[in-house]
Amino acid sequence: MSVPRGKVGNSQHFPTNLHVLLDEAEKGNHSHIVSWCSQGHAFKIHDNDALLPLLAKYFRQTKFKSFLRQLQSYGFHRNARGYDKGVVSHPLFVRGRRSLSFQMSR
Repeated sequence: MSVPRGKVGNSQHFPTNLHVLLDEAEKGNHSHIVSWCSQGHAFKIHDNDALLPLLAKYFRQTKFKSFLRQLQSYGFHRNARGYDKGVVSHPLFVRGRRSLSFQMSR
């Protein structure tokens, strides 16, 4: 299977590519933009604007709203207010358990 030009993830499956993004953000210098939450059952978007270049790199997305629609279509829950603002979760999306995300569908 060929990977589309400019795309880092090796899968067409959105949740799998999201795992790749988060794992590499943890290893690289992007954890100030997006990172796993401490328990690994959710992730947090710290900087919407700085996330845009990463979205273009890992997905075919250049708009934050399109990324949010993708999350919603897979059943992710996003906190938009309060202390947990920016936290995104899904019961099958867990750090270190990428295989669980294959059970997710639109």
